[in-house]
Amino acid sequence: MRKLRTAAAALAVVMVATGQTAYAADAASTITIDSAHPAGRLPADFVGLSFEMRELGIGNLDASKGNVAQFFKTLGRSNVRIGGNTLDRDTLWVPEAQQPPNPLPGWVQDVVRPSDIKRLDKLLRNTGWNAEVGINVGRWDQALGADQAKVMFEVLGKRLVAAECGNEPDQWVSRAYRPTGYAYADYKKDWETCAAAVGSNRIAGPDTASTSSSWAASLATDNAARMNMVTVHQYPGGATTTTTKLLSQETLTGGVNAVSKNLAAAKAAGLPMRVDEANSTYNGGIDGVSNKFASALWVIDYSMSLAQAGVSGVNIHGGLGVCNDPIWNGKFQRYTPFCAADKAGELAQVYKAMPIYYGLWMARQMGPGKFLPLNLTTDRNITAYAVKGDDSKTRIAILQKDETSAAAAHVDIKVGGHNRSAEVLRMTGTALADEPTAIQGSTVDAKGKLKVRPDSLRVRNGSLGIDLAAGSAVVITIDC
Repeated sequence: MRKLRTAAAALAVVMVATGQTAYAADAASTITIDSAHPAGRLPADFVGLSFEMRELGIGNLDASKGNVAQFFKTLGRSNVRIGGNTLDRDTLWVPEAQQPPNPLPGWVQDVVRPSDIKRLDKLLRNTGWNAEVGINVGRWDQALGADQAKVMFEVLGKRLVAAECGNEPDQWVSRAYRPTGYAYADYKKDWETCAAAVGSNRIAGPDTASTSSSWAASLATDNAARMNMVTVHQYPGGATTTTTKLLSQETLTGGVNAVSKNLAAAKAAGLPMRVDEANSTYNGGIDGVSNKFASALWVIDYSMSLAQAGVSGVNIHGGLGVCNDPIWNGKFQRYTPFCAADKAGELAQVYKAMPIYYGLWMARQMGPGKFLPLNLTTDRNITAYAVKGDDSKTRIAILQKDETSAAAAHVDIKVGGHNRSAEVLRMTGTALADEPTAIQGSTVDAKGKLKVRPDSLRVRNGSLGIDLAAGSAVVITIDC
């Protein structure tokens, strides 16, 4: 992160806001929690997953095979979004009892049928998750769109949070789905045509590639009564990001700022906004960054900062091929939360956890609840968040994002109240640019389970202290 320099370098710089970072010379790190003024909500399903429609078409996401269901369960009940570039570009819906055209249209690479939706339903029932599922609008067919919507609502029922009309319409011109000059007014008509075919107000959109696209705010204003969620995508790291840049305050703040206008418009329309496709950087990620321990630290920071800003959820995008190998579009799947160790694992749907999965797991431990304001004073690359849980326990996430070779940081935390017990979970890695990641020294096993035992702490006279290894994260849970 960028170091703040002042003339009085020996004085601590204090940032009065949850999740802010500050630097100072020779100053102790302290956190003071304001338990009296809980603020915005951290929903239980805030941190979710996202996959391409292709995964349904090729038979993946099958609760009866491999360990995918356990990977969902290990994270805890949440939200999965099914869509992505393959939705509009190359997926054809084929109704029940019909055969695909022979030959298939030249653009078709994947066929999705009602049986695929039924398979998704079994996964959702098995794991307690909900879903948003996309309908192809880039290559719109009225009869097929209406049939898919009917099947999804009948099969998935309440587990279908929303149908999504299309994917990244702000890029349809560049992908030759629409002619030059296609603008929001044209998209609005297309979206409304899809919405009429869906026949429900459980519809999300516009699912723009640009996080700050005015199309999201405009759709929320124009169609609030027909929607139940505003959706955008975000890859805040950019195509050339580095570990240092990914973990910088600049990237963290930039991600929050980029959603602000559309978030305000969604709130004004009385709608939640979800970043339903996100990761460190697009095009499958960057080797040495997106697939390494740094991504685990990043995703905790990223998800908590957006939740604190008022975003209702984040879905981290991934793919189910072989780890770090090219997938359907020739891009590499380096940013995925879990993937197969080899081709045999891919075919058996047996996956292993990548570093970012551990970060998602840690972030999930923070909610549900309400954020608590805090003051952080530090001269290290540290961020912190506090949440008052629905169970009345206080949870504090602290991230120390310096390279693991740096000295440990001692953090004194003032939480107030009486003497009581606390527990701590620690996420560690061998180096920011290495893959090995563990929580309490444990890793996700071959079944997809993570078994951890927290360490004990004690709050005395309203305070507690903790030594935080460089390049690590902790979640502290304090009893009522």
